[in-house]
Amino acid sequence: MLLFYIVNAFTNKPFKGNPAGVVMEAEMLHEKTMQNIASMLKCSETAFVMNSQRADYKLRFFSPKREVDLCGHATVATFYTMMSQGFIRKERLKMETKAGIFDIELRGNKVFMEQAKPIFIETNISKGEIANALGIEKAGIDDLPIEAVSTGLFSLNVPIKNLEIMQNMKPNFEKIKEVCIKNKAGAIFTFTFETINKDCLIHARCFAPLYGVNEDPVTGTANGALGAYLAKHGMLKGSSYKAEQGHEIGREGVVSVEVEEKIKIGGEAYIVIKGKINL
Repeated sequence: MLLFYIVNAFTNKPFKGNPAGVVMEAEMLHEKTMQNIASMLKCSETAFVMNSQRADYKLRFFSPKREVDLCGHATVATFYTMMSQGFIRKERLKMETKAGIFDIELRGNKVFMEQAKPIFIETNISKGEIANALGIEKAGIDDLPIEAVSTGLFSLNVPIKNLEIMQNMKPNFEKIKEVCIKNKAGAIFTFTFETINKDCLIHARCFAPLYGVNEDPVTGTANGALGAYLAKHGMLKGSSYKAEQGHEIGREGVVSVEVEEKIKIGGEAYIVIKGKINL
């Protein structure tokens, strides 16, 4: 019998943000069982919490279709759950993942996670090909570089001129898969500097059909990668900002991004469901 939670990350509300599965005491599970549980829970990612000899905890992440090396929103969901349910009392921890070992900070009701060192890959893809996949006019793509960036997982950053274009996208998910495969990225991450909330710098959408998630509501690692991208291209006035995401699918949330010596992303979470899995 396993204890599990469904937790909305990057929000403090029950039906907003990005839901993640969290499964406790999972070290004895075979990876096929973990994949089956992730498919059953149907969250974009489910985190499985295990003991670690290298850190405080080890986490493995599974989308409904496959395992991924790192997941930001599932990490926030996991450590918020462990904090709020009394599993942990320290404010600073280390997490082992397939992408490496990362620092975790608990700041009040927020969880912040360190991101991996940024890796940048230039792309040869045309604006027309991306616009066709997103269901927008080529003129709607801004003049900033289109670049694949990873701080744990690769996403393809695509700058969009305004909020109206973001809100009216009609993505073709098969074409998005083709673009992602061609550019060795797991998702297309579109962003604009025109926002709904005045305290946010970025409005974003994330399309990840390769992971079995056509549109991911609010993403952690993709926002971390975008933070590295914005810093590289001189688009940040300070070392921290907030990004909004998920409005177009009714699951809005806010990600805090810090770009200093290390990139960190963070946010709140909300436990929606607690239950047991009988195996």
